[in-house]
Amino acid sequence: MFPTAKASALIAAALLALPLAGLAAPAKKSTADTLRPSGPVTVTADRAEWAQDGAMIYIGNVQLVSDTLKLSGDRLELTQFPASQYTAKVTGKLAHLEHAGEPTDKGEPTPTITADAATLLYDTRTGVVDVIGNARMTRGKDEVTGSSIHYNVPERRIQAAGGEGGQVKIVIQPPPDKKAAAQKAPEPAAPESKPADAKADAKP
Repeated sequence: MFPTAKASALIAAALLALPLAGLAAPAKKSTADTLRPSGPVTVTADRAEWAQDGAMIYIGNVQLVSDTLKLSGDRLELTQFPASQYTAKVTGKLAHLEHAGEPTDKGEPTPTITADAATLLYDTRTGVVDVIGNARMTRGKDEVTGSSIHYNVPERRIQAAGGEGGQVKIVIQPPPDKKAAAQKAPEPAAPESKPADAKADAKP
């Protein structure tokens, strides 16, 4: 029996609150920590099933949204493990992941990371995202495509495979030339126009 959409959201909140908040944080904040939401997690779908083993299956127009991570697809399987760990498997015609970049130490924004594929797998135990089947991952304007992509979040390492007879394509955009931009002289401001002196000399 499938619960209602409202019940599904409540069940999801109960299931996900502890797993998503249970990631151990090292002394220095890493990229893996940015996947851990500081607020509520909302899961919506057309229908959902709560299995006795703790697994949760969402089907139809699935979306998982937190303050740091977004997942969407046709089907989402959530499986819990001891120590508040879990795996998330998203499948569909276009399974999608979106992860907001963490600001730098100077407070500068970093590009959002996105991934699209037939299947997305995320395991909190390893901090790894597997992008499988016509995989595509972007970080700002940089792009990696292949048959599958293995993204190690804590180590910020991406491994891509082209599959049988296929190739991996990587597009890396050069960073902006800050030095050249700084040396570029600003255009001079247009001179202000002064009204003509309308005072005329009086003739005797």
